[in-house]
Amino acid sequence: MRLGVIGWFWVAFMLGCVDQDAAPVNQEIAFLLNDSTQAVFPIILKNSVFELQNGGEVMSLNPINDTTYLVPVFGGSWVVHPDKSLGIWTDSLRSSDYHVDFQIQPKTPRNNRGELPNGTWDIWFGEKGADQQAEGQLDLKIEEGVLRGTIRTPTGDYRFFSGSFTDGSLHMQTYDGAHLYCIQALLRDNQWVDGHFYSGNHYHTTWSAVSAAPWITDDVVQIVEVTQNDLRFNSFNVQGELQPVSLVPDSNQVVVVDLLGTWCPNCMDEVRLLREIKDNHPHVRIVSVAYERDTLPSDVFRRLAFYAAQLDIDWEVYWGGRASKSVAAATFPFLDEVISFPTTLFIYPNGTIAIHSGFNGPATGSAYEAEHERFTHLVHTGLSFQIDP
Repeated sequence: MRLGVIGWFWVAFMLGCVDQDAAPVNQEIAFLLNDSTQAVFPIILKNSVFELQNGGEVMSLNPINDTTYLVPVFGGSWVVHPDKSLGIWTDSLRSSDYHVDFQIQPKTPRNNRGELPNGTWDIWFGEKGADQQAEGQLDLKIEEGVLRGTIRTPTGDYRFFSGSFTDGSLHMQTYDGAHLYCIQALLRDNQWVDGHFYSGNHYHTTWSAVSAAPWITDDVVQIVEVTQNDLRFNSFNVQGELQPVSLVPDSNQVVVVDLLGTWCPNCMDEVRLLREIKDNHPHVRIVSVAYERDTLPSDVFRRLAFYAAQLDIDWEVYWGGRASKSVAAATFPFLDEVISFPTTLFIYPNGTIAIHSGFNGPATGSAYEAEHERFTHLVHTGLSFQIDP
């Protein structure tokens, strides 16, 4: 039996609390996407904190009270039954009545069987196929006996997938606190067939994929020349009024402008890289301009403050308007378009701007290493004010 959100809060209130660390360590959380599909992750309860293993990362959820746990970065909550066996995840980025039920259970061995897949496949969703341009690439690899991977697109990735492969059948999942994806498919003659893609409990589509060479992504940087008059934009303050912001760099400074959304998982990964760059390059000024789904200034600035605290952002964060690539492009006169969130501007004192579109996160392995090198190079380039396109 499944209970609604109100029902769970009432149950939690009526039953009271138990020892926060009563749950065994060797457990897993199973999100119930439908009657036959679950997205399952290893989990432990440690010092009153839930730690969920999502592929190559660990997510920690801290208690708000005896039965409610805060989802990091994106907000939202888990409301857990006092005996830590059942619960509900509420996604703060969706309507307040959107939730996914889960159960916490003893960890079930999910052993791989058969020759494990390792490599790259072009992927299509829905009715599209190999006669059309691929929408992304599926990467799979074996790490210490664990099957991991991701789906890359021209502008970003779906982050850390993990799962199992049993006698030709694939089942993988990923969860970042706001995005819950599950993929299933069969491997036949090095092609993925009968694929199913689930996003939470609200979306499903089919997919297929064929073996392919990894894409080369060397064309993500565009170079433009601007004047100082172009290096100003208007942001909204907490009253919803426009205020001017200057991006003109000092003579020995590089200004990095990060166009992001606090709802965007690739933006989260890029912010973490920018945090590292700022720590290692004191001559860099970083500015984030957020484009948000919320429209009330009080809600937006509450969200921005939470996001900045969660990601340890100690630089300027401005509200650029609603979550729209066209709105973001209109903010800056030198941008013809914004292809994706995040988009990153490297502004140099000589009037040159390098525009970087999209972001490959840590789950992509070598593609992320290339992003790291590219960002570092773009920052170092600003010291000599010379661009090597």
